[in-house]
Amino acid sequence: MDIFHSLQAQNYYQKKVNLGLAMKIYDLMFSLRWYEIGLAVASYLFIHFWRQRNRNGVPLSWPMLGMLPSLVVNLDRMYDWITEVLKAQGGTCVFRGPWLSNMQSVMTCDPRNIEYALKIHFSNYPKGKDFHRVFEDLLGDGIFNADAESWRLQRKIASLQFNSRGFRQFTANTVQDMVEKRLVPLLADVADRNATVDLQDVFLRYTFDNTCTAVFGKNPGCLAEDLPEVPFAKAFDDGVEATLYRHVMPRVCWKVFRALRIGKERQFHRALKPLREFVDDLISYKRKALAAGDGAAGEMQDLLSCFMGCPDNFYTDKFLRDTVMNFVIAGRDTSGVALTWFFWCLSRHPDVEENILNELRGILTRRSGGGDVDGAFTGKELQDCVYLHAALTETLRLYPSVPIDHKGVLHEDVLPDGTRILPGTRFLYSIYSLGRMEDIWGLDCLEFKPERWISVGEEGEVRMKNESMYKFLAFNAGPRVCLGKEMAYAQMKSAAAGILRRFRVRVVENHKVKPKLSLILTMKNGLNVTLTKRDLECGT
Repeated sequence: MDIFHSLQAQNYYQKKVNLGLAMKIYDLMFSLRWYEIGLAVASYLFIHFWRQRNRNGVPLSWPMLGMLPSLVVNLDRMYDWITEVLKAQGGTCVFRGPWLSNMQSVMTCDPRNIEYALKIHFSNYPKGKDFHRVFEDLLGDGIFNADAESWRLQRKIASLQFNSRGFRQFTANTVQDMVEKRLVPLLADVADRNATVDLQDVFLRYTFDNTCTAVFGKNPGCLAEDLPEVPFAKAFDDGVEATLYRHVMPRVCWKVFRALRIGKERQFHRALKPLREFVDDLISYKRKALAAGDGAAGEMQDLLSCFMGCPDNFYTDKFLRDTVMNFVIAGRDTSGVALTWFFWCLSRHPDVEENILNELRGILTRRSGGGDVDGAFTGKELQDCVYLHAALTETLRLYPSVPIDHKGVLHEDVLPDGTRILPGTRFLYSIYSLGRMEDIWGLDCLEFKPERWISVGEEGEVRMKNESMYKFLAFNAGPRVCLGKEMAYAQMKSAAAGILRRFRVRVVENHKVKPKLSLILTMKNGLNVTLTKRDLECGT
């Protein structure tokens, strides 16, 4: 009994001591001023930063927020920042997003990892649910947003159309007419007025008109001399720009913004209506023409007419709308942006420009034996322009139109470089960084050198050098390689040759050139240039 009372006394005493200690801590917390608490938090963050500051280039991983603060701080130079991180990490880095977010990623520019995901283990790296959610409002279930059987079916159908002789000839004629009857006269007017023009804006209009004509069979007229604002084109730009912010925000945030229609999601919602109305009106018009027995719609070789020419109206309006929207996005921005960076590179490398001019002079010289010297460059002549092709390819190596792409991950896997990757993680590959790696392209990887793409055969013939598509990803690789690659090169070469033949293009002095934060590597400030007429046939 005495022992029992003794234990009770000890327990009572211990509780009293604990209670007293808790009260002291409570009093201490409430006696601290706000700046003392702030100092304590700052000290913790400083120690956390100090411990991680030299971790071989890995972005700081903050409590709860992960590496998101580092991304936000470097958002204005995101592509170069990712390149610096990947260089420091040997080509691959694990990016940790905020707690409970969908931003956990493996970033890489290692060709072995890229080939593994895009080809060898293709089935484990689909576009994925996250990608589909981000783009579903704009791309629907189209080919660039589809996986598995839906993607395979659309790929097969699109491949048949792209490889048909009628469609190829139709697009070739469209490009040639657009250069000679629209692009060159517009720039000639600018030169006559000694005016300044944003060449990026002009090229985006050129490729947009080209793409809409090839896909819809209708020219929206963006390249008219007064450079009008076309509602469809404006809505298209707004929609693509707003989509980017879904990539750099946790899913829950942009979904809330979409539900409330605030911020970029409000812009996105406003853009969707004119986009869908434009496409739906075209589909309705062509359906009525076919139903009335009007052969004109069926005889046209544009992509929409080819799809709608199938018996029994096989395709639904939604399928057609999603399909044409996918191909407009793929064909418009990519080529227009590439041409912009190409002319900027030429402005900094006059020797490269002179080599291209010599190649074009050679064509005109061969024509002088009986050909039409004043006529537009033909598709066959442009195919023989190896140096021009190499210069455009070198531009795309350093300034790929799509700087970053990503895939989903279905099952746990180990990449060739030993990096473990979990389901639900994003497999993100930086095409921009890929062209800036010394171990891939050599010590001169940052130099603009078209010669790296040219080889000389045993008989002295000059030809393009073949490089692995997993080193040069401007047109993607593996089963999803771009169907319109040849069409894109024809579009770019025709515009570049037509302009260089008739104009000297000079970038306005002190014009600041930097990439814009976008899904496409557009220039933030455009490319302001002046033009002076020249006569290449006369050697001037």
